[in-house]
Amino acid sequence: MNRFALMLVTCALALTACGSMPPVATTPVSSVPTPATSPPAAPTAGLGMIEIEFSGTSAQSLQVRAVRSLGTQALTDNSCITLGAVASKATVDLVGRRYMQATFPVTNGCTTSLQNLTFVAVRRLGTNATLGSSAITSMKTFGNTDAAVGLATQILPTQPVYASHNVLNVDQSSADLQVFSDTAGGELDGLQAQVDPGGAAYDLLPYGFVTTTRAGGRVIPANGTGDVTFALSLPIQPVSTNDVFSFRLLVSAASNSVTSVTQGLEEQDAAGRAAAETRAAALPGAEIRTLLGQTLTPATLAKNGLPVCQVRIAGPRSAPSATLVNTQATLAVTAPGLPSIVGGAQPQPVATLTANGAVFPTLAQYVSTTPATVNVTNNLVRPVTSSPLAWQTGSVQASACNQTVNVAVRTSPFTSLDGGDAHSLALKPDGTVVAWGSNASGQATVPSGLSGVVTVSAGQNHSLALKSDGTVVAWGSNASGQATVPSGLSGVMAVSAGGLHSLALKSDGTVVAWGDNTSGQSTVPSGLSGVVAVSAGQNHSVALKSDGTVVAWGNDDLGQTDLPAGLSGVVAVSVGSYHTLALKSDGTVVAWGDNTSGQATVPADLSGVVAVSAGGLHNLALKSDGTVVAWGNDDLGQTDVPAGLSGVVSLSAGYVHSLALKSDGTVAAWGSAASGQTPVPTGLKVLVP
Repeated sequence: MNRFALMLVTCALALTACGSMPPVATTPVSSVPTPATSPPAAPTAGLGMIEIEFSGTSAQSLQVRAVRSLGTQALTDNSCITLGAVASKATVDLVGRRYMQATFPVTNGCTTSLQNLTFVAVRRLGTNATLGSSAITSMKTFGNTDAAVGLATQILPTQPVYASHNVLNVDQSSADLQVFSDTAGGELDGLQAQVDPGGAAYDLLPYGFVTTTRAGGRVIPANGTGDVTFALSLPIQPVSTNDVFSFRLLVSAASNSVTSVTQGLEEQDAAGRAAAETRAAALPGAEIRTLLGQTLTPATLAKNGLPVCQVRIAGPRSAPSATLVNTQATLAVTAPGLPSIVGGAQPQPVATLTANGAVFPTLAQYVSTTPATVNVTNNLVRPVTSSPLAWQTGSVQASACNQTVNVAVRTSPFTSLDGGDAHSLALKPDGTVVAWGSNASGQATVPSGLSGVVTVSAGQNHSLALKSDGTVVAWGSNASGQATVPSGLSGVMAVSAGGLHSLALKSDGTVVAWGDNTSGQSTVPSGLSGVVAVSAGQNHSVALKSDGTVVAWGNDDLGQTDLPAGLSGVVAVSVGSYHTLALKSDGTVVAWGDNTSGQATVPADLSGVVAVSAGGLHNLALKSDGTVVAWGNDDLGQTDVPAGLSGVVSLSAGYVHSLALKSDGTVAAWGSAASGQTPVPTGLKVLVP
């Protein structure tokens, strides 16, 4: 599966400063980059590919310029990307290597914004091939003779650095090294198809340098500007006359829909981890890709960082001849302990890599091997509904670091326990429903003969039941039409009862709503599709899409529909009275909306979560070890989790009470008992999903 989309910037590059540049003062070993003094030159004709030329050493003036690419190239030249004269440059020698970097201003003269505008390294093939099958087109020594070809594969991309007290430090203001997925169907293939589909002339390498705005953003608007820093290192030779004095790097511009930051080989310690996490936090939705170097440890791997075992810098994908990093690792994948619930919480497999004697969490890439039972969208594993609704078992293939592992995934249509305003519902193994608690509106009077139920949902004063045939039954208060199921409604795979309205998710990924609409909570957004879960609150509604994004509508008086910027990777949603919870694929929880009782303040360091439930003013989270965490209002003991409670497989937060289903089918309840919602019926055994 190609979860990435690289778009070729066919609006090609116009260059300035293509002529010679006057020398500038050498950058001292302990200095940071200093501005260049050469004035900009007039732009030249647009080019789809350019070469970045470095010349000089730390003992002489460093010169850097962008020059016209050699050889024929098949890209469209619209001259709307302008690479200006070098703005700053630096070089430093340390531990046998020379580090060089240069920052160029970039202007987007195209008619549209460009996201993650990256200058990707290019390997040219044929009679005019780049040196050593790398992205280096030429190298010269001090005597202006050709340098040894083997040195081309030793010119390595780095983060921009400076030295202080003989220690390399990454310049965080311009850290823009990018590494890409190099697997079939990965990031590079989308661009390769546009540059040279047959691969006869060009082969892109999985690294590059991304452009940022002056404010640190990654979207360059039409007619907007940004900066890109090219940073590389090369070995210092024992005989100085053999040192590479000048070289050229071939790159092509591309716009990448996926925002990521790279934890480079210069950032393998705790400070590097913190720096990478800080850079990612400044970019909503950004991924972190960590080069799996020899000094990296699990403690210094950036949080949610994807370990990258290999980065090819020379040779074809099938047989790399040189790499920036090439670490051998063993992939292991653990299946979710709980089934993936249709329309509910969908916990993900957990992958690890064992490398250099340590175990690293990793974000493997998943592909379904049983598309009739599970699918994968945006690398999130989702259940596929069956007809009739029933348990299923599927399989996905996980891949990371050139290894693959198959893992089984269980799916279930059953949501067998739910708490409402002051009543509770439970589904028995025989498909019948039990209700207890307040019955003022008939919400606890289960319709006679109701059977074949797979899901129950308790609202404020009404109840819903989904049957295995995809039909819905409702009872209780109908003051706003919330218990009047739309005529002919079928093909339903999940339901949710809110305050005075109801939601149904159909097997085609669309949503049906009915009941109160005074706040627009029953007005489903036009065109909404691809939905895998729904949740109804007091007067707002939330839908989770298969791509891991969330859509909300209805009342927003307390910010309950104001989605956090960049929210993605969501595997479950749950709506309380006036707040919302989202469970992410990494086991963390995000909350927003009303926070008067701390219900939207997720406990610090809460992780390993596999299911969540939002109540009136409190929340419950189920951890992978079967324990429960609660927070928010506790006026009636609704967050006082019973001591020793374990083995929990499902939970539900009512308005002022809480319910937990254990693996043996028994129910634990706590919080308010004013309406009898917490004394569980004697001997009750509930269906375990």
